[in-house]
Amino acid sequence: MRRSTAFLLAAAGFLSTAATCETDLIEDAGFQLWCGDRLCVWELEEGEIRKVATWHSNDYGVELVGAPVSLSSPAARSASSVRIEVVSDVERGAMVTVEIDQEGDGVIDWVLPVPPSDGFVSRIWESQPGADAGGVFYLRKSGPGRAVVARLRVSRS
Repeated sequence: MRRSTAFLLAAAGFLSTAATCETDLIEDAGFQLWCGDRLCVWELEEGEIRKVATWHSNDYGVELVGAPVSLSSPAARSASSVRIEVVSDVERGAMVTVEIDQEGDGVIDWVLPVPPSDGFVSRIWESQPGADAGGVFYLRKSGPGRAVVARLRVSRS
């Protein structure tokens, strides 16, 4: 009886995790997948990045080194309304933005500024229903100062 209960609990946990992952529009929201000194999933368009520890030595984030820096990730799917969560530590003057090119045509349709913070802070934006989000997501830094992003999660809302 214990084995079957444990199996059912494990299966339920797996299914709930799988269902949650299906709502994500981009892969590697937590910048955990590194191929040497570069991100495996995100494309470095411009500048320099560095793998750094965030609030735990085994929880990595990406430091946007210098300026300008630009990372991009294509959307795995689109959604008619989205929730964007950014967990970051951004010094004043660093000027970090999340940008969305909905059609993947090189035209930026949304720009969300990531405000400065003292330590890691989570910020959440919700789009209006009907505002289609897909295409390509960008993380950009255009000013001096330290900027570390621990998570950039885009999910269906």
